[in-house]
Amino acid sequence: MQGLGYGSSRKSSRQSRSRSNKRQKTAGDLNQPLSVSSCTDTYTSDSDDSDYSYSEVSEPKKAGAGPRLEKDEVQHFEWRVGLQMNARYVVSKFLGDGTFGRVLQAKDCKRNRQVAIKIIRNVAKYTRNAMREAEILQDIRAADPKQSHGCVRLHETFFHEADGERLFCLVCEALGMSLYDLLKQNQYRGLWVQDIQSISRQCLEALRFLHADLNLTHTDLKLENVLLRSSEAPLPSKFPREEFWQSQSSSSSSRRSGSGYVRPQSTEITLIDFGNATYELEHHSSIINTRQYRAPEVILSLGWNEVSDLWSIGCIVSELYTGELLFRTHESLEHLALMQRALERFPQTLLAKAGGNHNDRFVVKDPPSTWRLRWPEGAPSEASSNKVRQQRPLHQMVQKQHRSLADFTASLLILDPSKRPSAKHALDHAFLAERFTD
Repeated sequence: MQGLGYGSSRKSSRQSRSRSNKRQKTAGDLNQPLSVSSCTDTYTSDSDDSDYSYSEVSEPKKAGAGPRLEKDEVQHFEWRVGLQMNARYVVSKFLGDGTFGRVLQAKDCKRNRQVAIKIIRNVAKYTRNAMREAEILQDIRAADPKQSHGCVRLHETFFHEADGERLFCLVCEALGMSLYDLLKQNQYRGLWVQDIQSISRQCLEALRFLHADLNLTHTDLKLENVLLRSSEAPLPSKFPREEFWQSQSSSSSSRRSGSGYVRPQSTEITLIDFGNATYELEHHSSIINTRQYRAPEVILSLGWNEVSDLWSIGCIVSELYTGELLFRTHESLEHLALMQRALERFPQTLLAKAGGNHNDRFVVKDPPSTWRLRWPEGAPSEASSNKVRQQRPLHQMVQKQHRSLADFTASLLILDPSKRPSAKHALDHAFLAERFTD
């Protein structure tokens, strides 16, 4: 199941910079139990990695209309500025498209606030999945009435009727840009360490709440699903690691010395997209996460629990510092080899467990009894072998004065999930208490 994010995809921009791509109830505010409106709205006509994106084309279009879609893209219902929904929302802006639907910004005339409306395509399985996400968001809201734990707030749900279709809609709080869009705006230069520290702490606090209070694993943490709360435009700033970034960046096309850099006015963040979230006692899908944020136990089919979210946070922290994906890959064995190169050798216990699952695609047993990754002989190509050889160890990716950040990241990226810290324990790391000037 793929939940709905708010903003743009990184598909096209990944390609351009050599990054890896790739209960129905009945309406109302959630002051009451979650419900779905049965009324008819007045409508005026005008994983693995399923992100929200749209392609604008140069052909003329009506003022105020949504972006024109390329012919091979999913077609969603048309919209216009001023469209009224559920007798209280007036659409003002397009936010994003995805496999499951479209996200629009609107004004809530009843509460005089901005909201994000996620309109699900009229496909039964997508509607079911969106309803499940709404239930999870209701659980989060009930457990966090003061909204103090950094998870997106669902206001209400309803059905919108148009052109003979009933479209399920979720109304959530309006938020700012995603961390990915912030990196993109800065030509994929990382954030200030002060800001990384603040964001890391908030992510862990949100996970402590989800894991301990709700027994809920997010399962799809990535930069696109961490949004700044403030919609205020970032302010011009210097980038304190410009020279280091220029020397380290693997994306030559993005090295634009002297280009503008901005810093968010506030680093307060919110986690979004709970469409794949899984409760402890629910069925656990064998594959979770967007590829580049996926933990080794998931790839090795060893089962997973909430600490898989901690692995994803480790990948996020690294990316916020370097501006680059830590593991740029689309192939599972190569992914494991990159992990081993950047972090440490896989422990025998983990490989033996994978071998016991007859997972000979990834592991091999050398005489007399030593397990290892099936690498380099399992490399799909010489280019793949070269990529792994060129992978830098984690601690070589940071400046010396930021060693504690690398230590913190490494603590989240422990290969053996049984030794990975909980969110609560990760909050005790020295990096989060250190004072930085940059």
